[in-house]
Amino acid sequence: MLAKFSMALIVSLCLICAARADSLEPTEFLDERTGATITVVHDPLVFAYERSSLAANARDYISLTAVEVDRSGKLQIYLIGYVWSTIDRRNRSAAPDQIQKPLDLLADGREIQLVPVSELPKDLLDQQKLLAPPASHVLRAAYPASRELLRYIAASRNLSVSFALDSEDEDAERESYQIWGDGKKALIAFVERTDSFK
Repeated sequence: MLAKFSMALIVSLCLICAARADSLEPTEFLDERTGATITVVHDPLVFAYERSSLAANARDYISLTAVEVDRSGKLQIYLIGYVWSTIDRRNRSAAPDQIQKPLDLLADGREIQLVPVSELPKDLLDQQKLLAPPASHVLRAAYPASRELLRYIAASRNLSVSFALDSEDEDAERESYQIWGDGKKALIAFVERTDSFK
């Protein structure tokens, strides 16, 4: 009787683990405007910067959504960056052109500069499918990336991001956004899935 119960428990746990693994699988959709096939990570990487001096639990966020765009067999990987906040925009000093600055990603002590494309590609305009945050005001940019870079980010223990400072702002204090959610497991699943399609 105990052996049957133990076996049933093991089977149940295996099914739960398999369901959880499946829940991290990236999604795929066809962009009807361009004909491109888009693969999107299940969960974005989310980074937060505390603004407790303005209000309790007030934070600014940067989220990074990994996507692969298949344009008739030509593959391109991007990190879609969203800048958003829980703070009323009237209280923020950030200018809309901030999103056009390079984003410095610090991964286990290695600094990686992500440079945004000048214009968001037409097949990356569906904010809902590309995991845009449900905030009233969102700035976004697309950063070209590679599968190797995503693999390195997913394996890193310490992650943070900050916007690159202009040469005239070198004396300014850089705002470092710390990892907030654990999107790294979903990023690993994304890399494994897209790597198998090559």
